[in-house]
Amino acid sequence: MSETIDYAEMLEIPVSTLNVTKKKSRKKRETDLKEQAVAAVNERAEERAQDPSANEEPAAEANVVDYGAGALPEEPPRKKFLDSRLLVAEFAAVLGLVALILLTNVFWADSAINTFFAGILNPQTAAADTVDERTYAELTLGSVVSDGVECTVSDAGVLQIAAESSIYPPCDGTVLSVAQGEDGLYVMEVEHTASFTTVFAGLRHAYFAAGEKVFSTIPLGYGDGASAVTVTLYDAGSVIHSYSVDENNDIVWDL
Repeated sequence: MSETIDYAEMLEIPVSTLNVTKKKSRKKRETDLKEQAVAAVNERAEERAQDPSANEEPAAEANVVDYGAGALPEEPPRKKFLDSRLLVAEFAAVLGLVALILLTNVFWADSAINTFFAGILNPQTAAADTVDERTYAELTLGSVVSDGVECTVSDAGVLQIAAESSIYPPCDGTVLSVAQGEDGLYVMEVEHTASFTTVFAGLRHAYFAAGEKVFSTIPLGYGDGASAVTVTLYDAGSVIHSYSVDENNDIVWDL
């Protein structure tokens, strides 16, 4: 018995013959990416060597600022208030204007700048201070009665309305006073200019109170016809006689 068989019997391991056959893989070997990159670079280098104009490439401009990892750009320092010359100049102008207003209030109360600021701060007062200095002869007056109502003028210069009618002011104005008599009729005085006023007496109804504005196109009162309404025109407190009424009952000055 051979030594090989004796050794196998000693180990009690069965011995057999094994034939191994290795088959070739059908998969193609994948191309290495590194080799592809090198080949592409070499190919481009050869093309540039053959065509010199291909080497001229446009330069790309880029403004890149590297602040480093985690770094932030520094903010420009803010200007202080007094560092700006423009703000300083504006501040000085405001102070100068305030000083000018104070000085004019003290030494020149009727200056244009005081009048201007007074009109802005209190427009009602400024409007009230405007006085109409026109005389009655400079005004064009309308009728004081409704259309179709007869109006007559007495020798004393008093307009008389005997029929039922709405009563109008001859021109725009402001009511100075309203009073009611014992008979229940109203007397109303209207100021048109600084010197020209009108007094209405015998009104059954008065539509406006003292201090209110009246207009030539809006009735200020009403006459019921039972009592005649009288209208008297005054120039600086004196009764005006030099006028008449035309066919439309408009007042016409006889100057």
